[in-house]
Amino acid sequence: MLSAVGMVSPVGVNATQTFTSVRANIPRKQARPDLYQCMPEDPDLDESEPLVASPISHLDCARRAEGRQTEWLALLAAHAFADLWSKAKLAAGDEGETGLFLSLPGPRSGWDRGQGEPFTEWFHNLAAREPFAHRQLSWMGSGGALELCAEACRLVREGQIRRAIVGGVDSYLFPKWLEPLDRAYRIGSTRNHDGFCPGEAAAFFLLEPAAEARRRSLQPWAELGATATATCAPTPAGHDAGASLADVLARVIPADVSPPPVVVCDLNGEMSRAREWGYTLSRLGNALRAPLALEHPAAVLGDLGAAAGAALVVLAAHYLHTKHADRNSAVLWTASDGGERHALLLTRPQPPSDSPLGP
Repeated sequence: MLSAVGMVSPVGVNATQTFTSVRANIPRKQARPDLYQCMPEDPDLDESEPLVASPISHLDCARRAEGRQTEWLALLAAHAFADLWSKAKLAAGDEGETGLFLSLPGPRSGWDRGQGEPFTEWFHNLAAREPFAHRQLSWMGSGGALELCAEACRLVREGQIRRAIVGGVDSYLFPKWLEPLDRAYRIGSTRNHDGFCPGEAAAFFLLEPAAEARRRSLQPWAELGATATATCAPTPAGHDAGASLADVLARVIPADVSPPPVVVCDLNGEMSRAREWGYTLSRLGNALRAPLALEHPAAVLGDLGAAAGAALVVLAAHYLHTKHADRNSAVLWTASDGGERHALLLTRPQPPSDSPLGP
């Protein structure tokens, strides 16, 4: 069961505030020449233009401004983790019975798997938490947190850990991480209308048996259902005409479910991803029946990279209790740049007894 959530984003200091802003469609996308200048269409005739991004501004951004990627990501993760820890009613020392599963960005300039230990050290210091009973990092991109769910649940079921905290963190907002994306026509600008708005965030959710949650007077937010993953072979179009995405969705969508689930996904403004989703809907046929409810939080938050999967889980849990309270389930999907396609099913129990959201 999913019994607590935490998040920090450009539009919220915590998960509840973030969801409120996303539901109200209140973005904080802004021109940020201090972060990056996008390439002009014609270098001889046109001037560069400021990056339009979705940055976090309510934290001390010195680490980001100074290019200290590892420390900045650890700071974001620590803030989101603190939000979850307070809601989960966990006590000091509970780390010794808890697994930490975290999705981190894939290889980038000055960042690779070798940064795992420095990041972990910074995170533990900033979060003021002791080492966890188990730790597992993923480096695959937006779907990392969704893939980690299967391993986290297995270890909980086998009794190797008492609970699992799954999350993700990312920030595109460093010049040497933005430039390759700009050159590849990935960032939205005058030069490239078919691009995404870079963002940053961290999100966490707690998985544990329902009895464990109720022992601490928590009523679970959602129940974790099926998960599925597939790999899309590289093609000139950037996708396989929805074959892999349709495959993973078909494996998690319950048969003849009524009402149909709300779909929460990482559509990010890039046309190739929208086309893939269109092909996927055609392949699924009646598996997703009308009326279709589709939510793509990147419209407000920007593209969250490796934090996307965890953010979708956090927001989907909120969607089931408020905006889509008439729906009993949510299907999540992600399309990572590396070709991985992930899907996950959440079903809705009663809302937490101390939640202001209500039934």
